[in-house]
Amino acid sequence: MQSIGERLEEARKKKGISIREVTDATKIRGDFLDCFEKDKFDIGIPDIYVRGFLKNYSKFLNIDPAKIITDYNAFKLGRSKISKRDRGELLGRVDMPEIGQETATVEPEALQTENLAPLSSISAGTTDSHLGSDGLSSEPESEVDYSLYWKLGFAVAAVFAVFILLVYVVWNVINKESPEINLALAEPQVVDTPPVQILDSQEETIRLIASGNVHVLVIEKNSNQRLFSGSIATGEEVDVTKSGPVTIAFSEGRNLSYVKGGQNYTPDTVGLGRISVP
Repeated sequence: MQSIGERLEEARKKKGISIREVTDATKIRGDFLDCFEKDKFDIGIPDIYVRGFLKNYSKFLNIDPAKIITDYNAFKLGRSKISKRDRGELLGRVDMPEIGQETATVEPEALQTENLAPLSSISAGTTDSHLGSDGLSSEPESEVDYSLYWKLGFAVAAVFAVFILLVYVVWNVINKESPEINLALAEPQVVDTPPVQILDSQEETIRLIASGNVHVLVIEKNSNQRLFSGSIATGEEVDVTKSGPVTIAFSEGRNLSYVKGGQNYTPDTVGLGRISVP
């Protein structure tokens, strides 16, 4: 079974192009591509960039990138198991070095790779988004945090709900109609009490004259009896016989006048009101 590097090299040679031509098209450094074809993936850059370069290189060579990434994951997993096994053997065998003997240092495989530049020398083209002539991007794909969109949506919905509530309250305040005046509430309360006998009382007649439609209520103060209650049409006259002072309540003062003792009187109140007549 062919390795990742063997498949990449074979596909590139079938297309009849060099590594330099691939670099010009994909913006991936040539030394990285050469390492990939030799199955050397520890090239001194983060693993996420290695995956992105492998994916773009596979797309350029018309190889299924998902298969390449799957094989790369298996390769990394195998290397990890080997590394753990080596560490276990090393921990199981601890050799005490003699005095004056220098301990041997094992260089990582990445340092043994020829023609590899350090991470700081990676050109901006490997980390920024670049498009080659065939539209391939050398920037690895990143995951999208969809929870941010949900939070933003909830915030917008809350603001919209508050706005609708404020509009509803303002609309009700503006269009609130003033209550109508109930004429019956302006009438003095009449208490049914037994008639009180008044000494030296004299009956007297007053005439109510309407210059316009008006509702009139006449109550005798001493007995709290209702002498007249009703509407008087324009030009109509009503005679009321009373004993002592009375209270006259009316709905429209400018439409009412009364005659007492041969003299004509007009209420000072315009509109709803009441007067006392001795």
